[in-house]
Amino acid sequence: MSLPRLYVVTDEDIVPNEYLLARAGKVLEAGVRLFQVRFKKTPYEEQLRLGHKLRLLTRKHKAIFIVNDLPELAKELGADGVHLGADDPDVPYARKLLGPDAIIGASCYDEIERVRRRSTEDISYIGLASPYPSPTKPKVNPELDKLSELAAASKVPVYAIGGITPKRVGEMIKIGCYGVAVVSAIFGTQNPSQEVRNFLAELERFK
Repeated sequence: MSLPRLYVVTDEDIVPNEYLLARAGKVLEAGVRLFQVRFKKTPYEEQLRLGHKLRLLTRKHKAIFIVNDLPELAKELGADGVHLGADDPDVPYARKLLGPDAIIGASCYDEIERVRRRSTEDISYIGLASPYPSPTKPKVNPELDKLSELAAASKVPVYAIGGITPKRVGEMIKIGCYGVAVVSAIFGTQNPSQEVRNFLAELERFK
């Protein structure tokens, strides 16, 4: 499966759950085709309720639906895959639970040894820390040269995440990233739909 190059990720502080479905609908209508729901504070029953509705929305728009952290929740929701961080279940477990066609992504931050190890596993893509500060979570910000080295070390597509705006898309693609993952630069704006269009237009320029 060919992955879209714009990857949109939710965050409870940026998009409170009461607004999640409405905002998700808007960005999907604007053209998002790779969508991750990221729950960190929400009770599990609420994750299920919202997750099932998001699954319906993503199907309506023919978008790939990824669940953060929890392979079990991804399976329960019928999601297309899961994104795993350093402290989440391992790839073999997620693959066994979700099946051979599931999309499995892994965060590798700014760690080149993790990139090398993960990209030999049965995964679909890697997420890397960008050079820019992120309003959604503290992280290390590698210099551009370091990010380029990290991207080159991966055997699977790489998405940069954190502080990326439409104007920074070209820089990320030029140094070897396949695409960009975005939270606040879309969901933290007054017009998320327009920002989606701005990102897609920039990605189109740097095919």
